[in-house]
Amino acid sequence: MSIRNIVKVMNFHALIRVDNAKRKADKYRMMQKQLQQMMASILYNRNLIQDKKLLQPDPSAPVWNIYLGSDFGFCNNYNSLVNEKISKDHENKKILIGRKLHCRDKENILFSSTCAELEYRFDELKELLGEGIRGRKCSEINIIYNEYVNTTTIYFKTERIYPVETSEEDGYYDDFAMEEDAGNLLADLTASYVNYEVMLAVVSGRAAENVLRQNTTTESLKKIDEIEEEKVRADRREKNNKEFEKIIDNYVKNRAYK
Repeated sequence: MSIRNIVKVMNFHALIRVDNAKRKADKYRMMQKQLQQMMASILYNRNLIQDKKLLQPDPSAPVWNIYLGSDFGFCNNYNSLVNEKISKDHENKKILIGRKLHCRDKENILFSSTCAELEYRFDELKELLGEGIRGRKCSEINIIYNEYVNTTTIYFKTERIYPVETSEEDGYYDDFAMEEDAGNLLADLTASYVNYEVMLAVVSGRAAENVLRQNTTTESLKKIDEIEEEKVRADRREKNNKEFEKIIDNYVKNRAYK
């Protein structure tokens, strides 16, 4: 199979995946607003103020950074931006998702997975994050990834997802009572919220990856076409030169016979 055909196949698959990933990202983004309102209504309930204070993270605990990359290349600077951040992160605990991510600081890696493996290892990641929040093992959790906004806009960003920050204006302020331990409930809700934010970032990052891969392969196909057209022109010039040289040789020979 020629290079052109390989790139064409990659472009086709990226196009299909872009559409699926876009729909999933938009769906998660719609649900995010409702989840934020729910968290605000709980966190700003005056009956839970004391429990909320108990849930605050330990400021002396390490920072956990979640880095999202991809399993494959051909997606512009998608992975290089993330790897640059990793290379400068020498102190924080790390969670790496994506075969193309590289980290020399092995001692601080809490979890590492390819994107393909994450499909069946996400429960393992959820448990790790839940333990970190309930056991106050981290002072904050950040996600570093490429955020999909639309097909023309992708942002590389660092987003803090823990401690949970919501606007008091987003919530509902009706007081309510809880039969179970409020502290445990808040911890479980916070862990669920963090896990949802991670999944949203994964889905958004997947959409961004495929948009960039589609753009890269489209530009590559144009470049291949330009190279092939230039080769055709060069071959035509060479052929014309040879024919011209042949005409000159024949002319010189005919003049010699006369």
